[in-house]
Amino acid sequence: MCRNPGPVLLPILGRKPSASEPGIPIDVSRANLFDTTYVHQALRNSMILWEYYNYYIKVLLWVCSGTTSGMDQWVGEISPARHHPSKIFFNKSMKVCPYLSLPYRPKQPGPSLWLYALRSALVQTPIPDTNGRQVDLAPLPKRIDEHGVVEFVDNGRPEYERIKLQTIQPDVIVLCTGYQQTFPFLDGKLKVNTRHFSSLVRGIWRREQPTMGFIGFVRPSLGAIPPLAEMQAQLWVLNLVAPCKLSDLNTGDEAHYKLHTKSSDRVTYGVDHESYAYQLALDMNSAPGIVDIWRITWTTQNLTMRSMCRLFIIWAFGAHFNTKFRLIGPWAWGSATEILVSDEFWHTITRRPLLFGETITISQLLRG
Repeated sequence: MCRNPGPVLLPILGRKPSASEPGIPIDVSRANLFDTTYVHQALRNSMILWEYYNYYIKVLLWVCSGTTSGMDQWVGEISPARHHPSKIFFNKSMKVCPYLSLPYRPKQPGPSLWLYALRSALVQTPIPDTNGRQVDLAPLPKRIDEHGVVEFVDNGRPEYERIKLQTIQPDVIVLCTGYQQTFPFLDGKLKVNTRHFSSLVRGIWRREQPTMGFIGFVRPSLGAIPPLAEMQAQLWVLNLVAPCKLSDLNTGDEAHYKLHTKSSDRVTYGVDHESYAYQLALDMNSAPGIVDIWRITWTTQNLTMRSMCRLFIIWAFGAHFNTKFRLIGPWAWGSATEILVSDEFWHTITRRPLLFGETITISQLLRG
């Protein structure tokens, strides 16, 4: 998982990133209570949560790095029409950003530099020193002449203005063409439109052909495919062997987790990881509620008070780990509680900067 450094509070006082607080993977940084858990359908199906994420993410990016395009990303931003969390797949790593952004960060005296300096004195995501090395971003090539010199498309953006007068003769050109998913071995009755997996039941099987499932093809905007593939496999198998244990797989419960794409987009089967995982758990009656957590804390033997507190906090503020959905339901696992309250999951709470790391030091209260 990608583990980017958290912001440093008051670096003007000499505070530095701590090696003992490495942060947490971005994939597990969301709290689910009232985000996906216990959210009314009217709110869930509206754009209100998406708009909240939109403003929250952009404000957080600006506070931590001074730009809303990405963490320390000052060039190569997404177009305004697409710059919305309901439409994009997040790039979780920022390792190249210091090299891309070096020529574009505010340097000239003026309001932009003064605001950048003031903000970064209060909060700043650590930026590695590139020792003057940089990666030049360029527009798409328009043509390559007989001498191997590239002429770039004028896209009206800063990267073109910076590179248009340079003579670029690349040694190697890598064509990132992508790929298409095809299943030529399937006959006409079994073929599916691989560009539109989201049209399948929960993105897994065709309603008229439930015995053939497509596992691991949906793409989360932020998160990982393997955990979702495990949840998909559970739902698919359960539908085959014990469909009576499933709730009604209503198509009306699908819109809230799908990314908002056009039919002409290259990838049309994007999902919000947390919303999708939670929906699959609801379908299997595997999503524990507050009453279930209360019952588990008082009926599980050898569960200490610290572990009880951990279980509730991880359930409420942790991400939707698959282990959480093994506490109850048809795939319930006896060791799920013990695993869920272990340090591995607990650290995804205590290593979160600002709220838990700086304010209430909850790791000290419940360490053990």
